[in-house]
Amino acid sequence: MFWREFPTKKAAEDTIRGIVNAQPFEVPFESSLISDLVLERHYFCSLRGLRPSRFRKLPGYNAYTFEGDFFGLPTPEPIDWHPVSWAKCLAAPLTEWDRIIRAMRDRIEPVKSRYRQVHPICEACNLRPTAEAHHSRPAFLSISDSVRSRVSDSEVSDCLAGWKWFLHDNFALPKGHRITILFDELHATATLQALCRECHNKTKRRKPQPNGD
Repeated sequence: MFWREFPTKKAAEDTIRGIVNAQPFEVPFESSLISDLVLERHYFCSLRGLRPSRFRKLPGYNAYTFEGDFFGLPTPEPIDWHPVSWAKCLAAPLTEWDRIIRAMRDRIEPVKSRYRQVHPICEACNLRPTAEAHHSRPAFLSISDSVRSRVSDSEVSDCLAGWKWFLHDNFALPKGHRITILFDELHATATLQALCRECHNKTKRRKPQPNGD
């Protein structure tokens, strides 16, 4: 059983999509099923016992933006309507470390962007325009795994403790935290390689090497 009375994820998706699609834009509505879904499976709300009772959909990206009404709930800061994805609630739950890895990737994007600008032509084929700054040695996940092996579970939880989801949906590594410091130190030793899309795809298809992607 996937969740509640739904044997599969698709069965749950179809039911909830049917509820949401039937609602007019910008008109608040109630759904105990969606309220329970957010309470039980949303990555932030499930940890804090937050169960919005009203929802609305607004015209926006990818057909619509979905929001929940958090007015009166014990949120870190008083808010009312806030985006909350019912689709993400049905996805496989992310661990605390998954969120830190996502923040690590966001943190190095400016470094990768600068590298792509300095190396506009693929360093592998020397023909096509650069599309990606690839971690040649060591692989990105080797760096993140190395950080994880050096920190405790309590340090992982502490790294996320100050995350204000209601202000910033994407978690960022906190300044001065041990995880942030370790990651910055290890990533500074990494070798990047500018690759076109075709050459970068080849790195994904080949058998992983101990120090490669």
